[in-house]
Amino acid sequence: MKSKPMALCLVAVAASVLCWFSRSDAKLERGGPESCSTFMLAADKALVVGHNLDEGFDVVGQVVVNKRGVEKQNVSWADLKFWGSWNVQRIRWVSKHGSVTYNTIGREFIDGGLNEAGLYVGEMTLLGSKYPQDPKLAKIYHHQWMQYLLDNFETVPQVLESLNSSILDGHCQWHFFVADKSGDAAAIEFLDGKAVVHRGAGMPYKVLGNLSYDDEMKALPEYEGFGGKKKVAFEDKENGRRFVWGATMIRNYGTRAPDQAVPYAFTVLMQLDKGATKWSLVYDLMAMKLYWRTNKSPDVRYADFAAFDFSCASPALVLDIHENFLGNAAKRFRPYTDADNAQAVAAALKAWDMGAMGNTFLKPRMVDRMSKVPGTFTCKP
Repeated sequence: MKSKPMALCLVAVAASVLCWFSRSDAKLERGGPESCSTFMLAADKALVVGHNLDEGFDVVGQVVVNKRGVEKQNVSWADLKFWGSWNVQRIRWVSKHGSVTYNTIGREFIDGGLNEAGLYVGEMTLLGSKYPQDPKLAKIYHHQWMQYLLDNFETVPQVLESLNSSILDGHCQWHFFVADKSGDAAAIEFLDGKAVVHRGAGMPYKVLGNLSYDDEMKALPEYEGFGGKKKVAFEDKENGRRFVWGATMIRNYGTRAPDQAVPYAFTVLMQLDKGATKWSLVYDLMAMKLYWRTNKSPDVRYADFAAFDFSCASPALVLDIHENFLGNAAKRFRPYTDADNAQAVAAALKAWDMGAMGNTFLKPRMVDRMSKVPGTFTCKP
């Protein structure tokens, strides 16, 4: 077998530590401030998912309206990091559901979102994650894998079943929070190359941060209300309390009116912010609306799924997540263009320091490839 060119090997080494530069993962232990959080609040006639995206630098991004009836193909990590991929299994699908997602790297490469069937998926860093390896299954780059789930599935059980038919890959070490309109939720983690799922009785508190769910649950019984004697101190500055705070505040929601669920979710997100939150998002799975605010634009605005035509007869829609206004975002979305997408991808990767070799060889390749991927899709209503 011929050896790979030296430049490509060096690029691969740079890529292997990409997330350590782009997401400051090295600071995500219990004491670090740069940590994401996700939770589900389920009460009588109220069902919302809240998410904080935390980072050590300002994060550019978009809210994207993705269409149903679009034929797509998987993109693997190998497709992005090399100037030609080999031995990559290909799968094609036609999106069954439209979705409204929050994207950090242009269209298709999402950080999370909700589809029109009421399925939510989002990521958070979990250091030590190791994705499965199976040469018989197609690999999907982890950002696109989340969009793949929203394109194809409606419920948490369907997502879990799909873990046997394709695998995700990439440079970031993530675990995932998935939820659906029935109130079902699950934490999906990849430990030692195997999927570990917490759901139902195995996930009594629908909260997830940057430690494994098992590790979070080991500490919880030490606190009042969960079997222990430690007081839940919301003024505590230790980052590792986020899971305890989230579980406590969800339990304390009580019998508030359904219209209080979204404001309360933002209150929870404010408590979980340890000073590095850049985006806070709340999906109302009953009303099918997305609410969000960012560090650059703190006013809450919203997007109503009912305002969008999700058929692929019209273009996908995009909106700068930091655009500053108050209220309904429906008329502020603009049609997707390849040129705008290239700018969005370049702006996102500009903040990533991949080292000398990565910046020289890998970054231009990723910008070029990622910005062009949506242009290969076709409408198949």
